[in-house]
Amino acid sequence: MILSKIRNTLKKIFIYLPIPNKNIYCLFFNLYSLLAGSSSRIFYKDGFYYFKDRKWKFYHRKQGAYAYLKGLKKRGLELKSTYLINDLKFNSNDVIIDCGANNGDFYLCFCEKIEYIGIEPSPIVFSNLQFNVQGQLLINKGLWKSNEKEIDFYLSDEGGDSSIIPIKNYTKKITIGTVTLDDVIDQINKNIKLIKLEAEGSEPEILEGLKKNITKVEYISMDVGYERGINQESTLAPCVNYLSHNGFKIIEFKYSINRIVILLKNTKVNPKSKKIEVVPPHGFEPRTY
Repeated sequence: MILSKIRNTLKKIFIYLPIPNKNIYCLFFNLYSLLAGSSSRIFYKDGFYYFKDRKWKFYHRKQGAYAYLKGLKKRGLELKSTYLINDLKFNSNDVIIDCGANNGDFYLCFCEKIEYIGIEPSPIVFSNLQFNVQGQLLINKGLWKSNEKEIDFYLSDEGGDSSIIPIKNYTKKITIGTVTLDDVIDQINKNIKLIKLEAEGSEPEILEGLKKNITKVEYISMDVGYERGINQESTLAPCVNYLSHNGFKIIEFKYSINRIVILLKNTKVNPKSKKIEVVPPHGFEPRTY
């Protein structure tokens, strides 16, 4: 009971109080890890925080407090539960596409030797992804419904809330290039076991970029919570409408104050299919490929 209170107090300090000194941040982080029974320890160097027991780094302190205080192994277990994939069976060489990869945390979910594709447009966060996940295909672009050489991107990296959709309280607006899911799947030319999609509200547009290769995707797990734009709208309805009309069914659903996560399975997986009708979200015309 006493240790639990101490851990909770330390976590509140991390999240709500600014800690200007980087070494003090490491001290508090490592103390919490010790009390939580985690062997993970961090140190600061050249603008980033590094783990001592694994080749892993992060930049933003608040995100470090939310994600890593209990260690990287626990982080992977938490994300498996969050994205409802605990009961899915993965095999070596299964292809996983991580849309909104951030630091690469979703990669921590897998003990198997999967083929991982991480897509992350934020420059600083992408540098973490490159360091943390090596020997895999990593793409420093945004996902969208079309290929764009330049599109506005609103940075809010501290909480992992950056988005192509305009948002409140962004720290900086930059321009990025975009790619579609169809392009990514064309590039690897393989069936996809799972797409994890968390795009801070731009999920419908990203799904619109998945047309000709949609029958190659077996599972999609999505965060469709209240994150879209200034009005913080959910993307549940347009995403489910699009996918259900194209052969997917919801097999698990989780609602909480902070998230709405759905796991869908494709009932029409057929990689040899050459002609399929794709039913896009409301407002777009159906097309046949």
